Amino acid sequence: MVAPQPSLVSSSSLPPNRVISVELENAEDVEWVWMSLPDGTKYVSGYTIVKK
Repeated sequence: MVAPQPSLVSSSSLPPNRVISVELENAEDVEWVWMSLPDGTKYVSGYTIVKK
């Protein structure tokens, strides 16, 4: 599953270690963890895999 796109407020560069995608099994789902920068930029910084 592809991570949601970041919301960029300015020309902030996102960290290279941000989450891009996650592979899931059939009975799994993902909860995305968002990071907010002081300028308002938000990006997916982590995730939790949960059972459906």
